[in-house]
Amino acid sequence: MKTKLTTVLTALFLMIFAFGNLSAASAQNIARQAGAQTSPLCDCKTDLDFLATKMQDMVSYKKQIKGDMVSEFQKTYHSLSEEMKSSISKVDCLFKLNTLLSVVKDKHASIASTSDIITKEQYQDSIYRMNFKQTAIFKEHPTAAINLTELRTRLSQMPFENIEGVYTDRYVGEIGVYETTTKGNYIAVVLEATSDFWGTGQIAYQINKIEGDEYQVLRYHPYSRKLWFQKSMLAYNGKLWGLQKELQGPNHAEAPSENGDWEFKQLTNDTQYLYFGSFSNRKSNVEAFKKFYAEHKDNINAPNVIVDLRNNGGGNSKYSDPFVKILKKSGAKVYVITNYFTGSNGEQFTLKLKKLNNTVHLGQRTNGIIAYGMNYGTSYDSPTGNFSFTPTDMNFHKFIQYEMVGIQPEIKLDFSRDWIAQTQEIIEGQLP
Repeated sequence: MKTKLTTVLTALFLMIFAFGNLSAASAQNIARQAGAQTSPLCDCKTDLDFLATKMQDMVSYKKQIKGDMVSEFQKTYHSLSEEMKSSISKVDCLFKLNTLLSVVKDKHASIASTSDIITKEQYQDSIYRMNFKQTAIFKEHPTAAINLTELRTRLSQMPFENIEGVYTDRYVGEIGVYETTTKGNYIAVVLEATSDFWGTGQIAYQINKIEGDEYQVLRYHPYSRKLWFQKSMLAYNGKLWGLQKELQGPNHAEAPSENGDWEFKQLTNDTQYLYFGSFSNRKSNVEAFKKFYAEHKDNINAPNVIVDLRNNGGGNSKYSDPFVKILKKSGAKVYVITNYFTGSNGEQFTLKLKKLNNTVHLGQRTNGIIAYGMNYGTSYDSPTGNFSFTPTDMNFHKFIQYEMVGIQPEIKLDFSRDWIAQTQEIIEGQLP
């Protein structure tokens, strides 16, 4: 049946796109993708068995799944197996696979869909974009069976701090997040698309409440339709991953971006400012580190130094540790600013600075992706070919107490005011 359907689709797309000046090869490629999209069911049990086996090779599994946790892991596995006696949707499968993966506290380890349904080249092709809404990929994307006019009216009246409401995804458009009939389960639907690749009523995210302000979030990639999944995301200040409610002013929790990932400022005679946006091994970042270090290693000498780590997703300690030594030697009082997107080596750097005698931690809790890591980035395709599992291969288990929960600051900063200005006020003794 699948072969016949793909053949029909191939012929159909050849006819449609011949008039749009697309090559036969391009049309056939689109048809193959459409054929894959029309087969949404997944033999999830096969992939669950594969994941359960591969997880046991991770350091995080070996460190954590002992004693009662062995029974907990097996109980979760058997419960999920019972839910997979017949094929289920790929979306449901991805949620269930991540349920098993979440038994181990290891935020770096991930499982996602394997390939882009739409490639970057196709996305950039104006002819492909013009014809995309005629494809099965677009037409068969999940939609919400709900009156969008009434939904927009209701969501517009929701309190700002409520998870339900009207958001913007800058790559997709205006998004409405509403709770389904299942408590704690939310759908993010497109209310108004600003992208050629999205349509009104299409589902852009599926969200499940975990506890407090933490949510599991499945997101369709803005153009490729690849399934992304986060086991735990924090909702704060009207933000949840790529969704943002309208703010009255600037988003002060976000990192400055105008000067790149490395910045030095002399704010006052007594206060210097350092921004470290990344410690990654990316070639351009390594070159920027070397230049920054050479220029400023002897200039960090003020009584107060603000170290801004907002949005620092981590990287290699060889680019962060030198500044621990410099700051320790300087004797300065260090004010470390973090936000929720400070993670991995950015978090480890935070803890190292907090061990210095004169350090104050401000801002927002960190991400909680600190106790393990990926050096080689090896991934494994699941037996069905629908998903790819990327395990961790680095061991920082000594930081396990912060995994998933992050590092809490001593002073929380106000989202409505500039964080550097607030920190300067604290330094100057204007705030208690």
